[in-house]
Amino acid sequence: MINSPAPAYVFGPFRLLPLERLLFEGERALRLGSRAMDLLLALLERAGDIVDKHELVAIVWPNAVVDDATLRVHLAALRKALGDGRDGQRYITTIPGRGYGFLAPLAHTGRPAPGAAGAEPRHNLPVMLTRMLGRAEVLQTMANQLLQLRLLCIAGPGGIGKTTLAVVLATRVLRRYADGVCFVDLSPLEEGRLVPLALATALGVAVAAGDAMPVLLAYLRPRHMLIVLDNCEHVIGAAAALADALLKGAPLLHVLATSREPLRITSEQLQRLPALELPPADAVPDAAAVRHFAAVQLFCERCAAVDDAFVLADADVPVVVDICRRLDGIPLALELAAGRIGHFGLHELRRQLDDRFRLLTRGARNMPLRHQTLRATLDWSYGLLDAQERQVLQALSVFRSRFRLESASAVAGCDVFDTLADLAAKSLVSIEFCRQYVYYRLLDTTRAYAGALLSAGGDAGAVLLRHARHCLGLAQRIAADWGSMPPASWSARYGRHVDDLRAAIDWAFGEEGDVALGVSLTLAAQILFYQLSLMDEYRVRVGRALERMAARGLDDPDSEMRLHASQAHLLLHTQGITGTMLRSFQHGYALAMRTDDGSRRCEAICGMWICCLKLADFQRADSYATELAVLCDARGDTPMRLVLARMRSVGEYVQGRYAQSAALARMVLAHPEGACQLGFNHALLADQQVCLRGTLARCLWMQGRPDDALELVREAVAVGFEHNGVTLCVALAVNAIPVALWCGQRELAHAWTCLLCEHAARYGLLYWSAWGAAYLRLLDGGEALAQFPWPAVRSWPIQVDLMATLHDAAADSQALRRARMGMAPWSAPEVLRRDAHHRWRALAQDDAAGLEAVRVQLEEALRLARGQQAPGWELRCATSLAAVLQAQGRGAAAHAVLAPVHAGYRQGRDTTDVMAAAALLAQLA
Repeated sequence: MINSPAPAYVFGPFRLLPLERLLFEGERALRLGSRAMDLLLALLERAGDIVDKHELVAIVWPNAVVDDATLRVHLAALRKALGDGRDGQRYITTIPGRGYGFLAPLAHTGRPAPGAAGAEPRHNLPVMLTRMLGRAEVLQTMANQLLQLRLLCIAGPGGIGKTTLAVVLATRVLRRYADGVCFVDLSPLEEGRLVPLALATALGVAVAAGDAMPVLLAYLRPRHMLIVLDNCEHVIGAAAALADALLKGAPLLHVLATSREPLRITSEQLQRLPALELPPADAVPDAAAVRHFAAVQLFCERCAAVDDAFVLADADVPVVVDICRRLDGIPLALELAAGRIGHFGLHELRRQLDDRFRLLTRGARNMPLRHQTLRATLDWSYGLLDAQERQVLQALSVFRSRFRLESASAVAGCDVFDTLADLAAKSLVSIEFCRQYVYYRLLDTTRAYAGALLSAGGDAGAVLLRHARHCLGLAQRIAADWGSMPPASWSARYGRHVDDLRAAIDWAFGEEGDVALGVSLTLAAQILFYQLSLMDEYRVRVGRALERMAARGLDDPDSEMRLHASQAHLLLHTQGITGTMLRSFQHGYALAMRTDDGSRRCEAICGMWICCLKLADFQRADSYATELAVLCDARGDTPMRLVLARMRSVGEYVQGRYAQSAALARMVLAHPEGACQLGFNHALLADQQVCLRGTLARCLWMQGRPDDALELVREAVAVGFEHNGVTLCVALAVNAIPVALWCGQRELAHAWTCLLCEHAARYGLLYWSAWGAAYLRLLDGGEALAQFPWPAVRSWPIQVDLMATLHDAAADSQALRRARMGMAPWSAPEVLRRDAHHRWRALAQDDAAGLEAVRVQLEEALRLARGQQAPGWELRCATSLAAVLQAQGRGAAAHAVLAPVHAGYRQGRDTTDVMAAAALLAQLA
């Protein structure tokens, strides 16, 4: 093993084989943990230097957060294995505040020695004036690759940090090469034939101007060195030919190249350099945590270098993260932006990024000219493209999100298979793999650059028209797939297209656009906007479509009807009950009734039914359900009949016929097509399955099954998370929170109310925000609440009916009037009971006549509950009546009223109502 020709480090009695990761002391193999081995290799790679402890951690633990104590533990294990300090021999030294170093004599075997002890091999590497950030892992990977591979190519877009990484890597591995490192900057060259001459000049070798290769190969053949070819892209053919010739003619030579596209020769190992790491889009950490992300760290360090007063505060983190994200995490762009911090400050700097090519100028004077401005960097890449590549790149700039090959061809107006591959190879298009699909994407900076060129040319109108037409087909396919895919999968696959649809709609309604196409796009995008809970935005877009139709005199009754229907639903959820909302429902309904299209009529009838429900006009709602039944008899298909069954289930519930309501709900839930998204579900906005679970849960509570009811609303809330924002709001406000409160689960109700308020606020759903505000007032007021503090907007009787079942203070004159007049049969027993309770508390202690009136009203409430076959209301009414009878000295009558109802309960023993009844029965025993 000692005479092995494999590369090895030799120090003291030890021999380390880096490729095999084996350490020997003499002939004896030592056991060394993987982390300790990584530490030793890292220190040996930089023998003679002090390695910063943070750099060591990044090399050994690239994907973990590790504290100093962990590093010290593994270093202690390494020192113990080496016997560090034994007999006065030291291998690893510690420099407090700086890091660690391997400073003992070191020899290499298995390859030419690195020269005289302590002498650094020759090199002409540029001096790095700033430290490299965020590349520790890729740096270590490439350093390891150079132990086995002879040609590495670092590829990436301009400004990504290719040269910096190449220089740092070459510095890291310098001592491996006995004859050192030769750095060749190819950027000044204008002709490929000058590439070999540039290498000769860097080596200091005199060659013939006609053919330099024979002399170069003769010089390099015996030498063990690393050649760095920097900026190969504009002379890519000549650079590739030179690298190939060197590798074949000089067996000890290694080549490291940087380019915006690969060399594309055999034996090339390509390293695509990604942008610096950014914080995840769905979370913004605090100032301390965000510095772990390299893009933010680089930006902040450069800001501090420009302005010594710069300190990243927690409040500024979202601004900094947005700046870094909009600049794609590209180091050059971040450095240029940081250079303007002293002039603009953070917030204005972010606003100025809308014109990033004007802003990101004035790079450091000692930077290459192509890096002085962001535009110069992109000009350099664009200048290397042929006419076809330029045309396709400009066309691709209209995409606002990632795209597929077929989309690129549709928008470019030609087959782009080869051109797209070439643009990706030249680092102007990014490739992303997602399951079985391949997607393409332009970085924001590249998109803005190519978009400006498109606008300045004469093809913008044609490209944008093709993009809008393509988006129309895409939106139609998205809508068609809604019923056949699980909601989560559908959203993950199609949600990203919303930015392209926005851009297409905006263009269509612009000066050079096509209004008819814009109307079609707006309607086709309905499902996507609904399911992404972009209600308020879509409301504005629908209103704009109606305005543009009217301005252009576009005669399209079907589109007008559909737009009014959408506007009505959107106004309801985003602004609440308004005159405009009512008129939109009515206008859409009137237009639909003039057609023979059954689906359009069904949609309009459903809209009017929902409108009547929100107004708690149950009689009119029932009339629309009857109208839909007639339509179903004439031409209804299965989805239409299931929608009708859902409407009838709700209708039976509000009339207090809970058994019939539950039966209908179960029928739809159990139907083979009931588990899918129904054809008219988009018109209802809320998911049918979630709504039916909620209706059934309320029926179960009424039927004396509180445990089953609570379990079912939990399920409804869980499923609601998988759908649009309105679905979850309905699940919470109309079903889950009332059932939780009826069961006495106030903490759960409060948690769900907070979720409702947060969700409604996030998506701008004013109607549901008011529900959340009402629940918070009820929960915060407690039993001492004397008068229910309704929200500022109060014209929704359905909310009045429900709140009156939850607190005595809400059972006011309006709720009582609706109960007495039969306008809200489902809540009438509880409203009468709570009103009686309220009157009882207000009685004088000796008011026997008043108490008797209370008893009479409670008996009326109990009769109503029994007539509805609603044990939920019956138990409450019986408990209240028994308490009044007890107060009248009629204990036996009280027991006779309450005991049978209580005995009928088989679950819910820990609910407030059942425990209150049990406590009263114990007193009456």
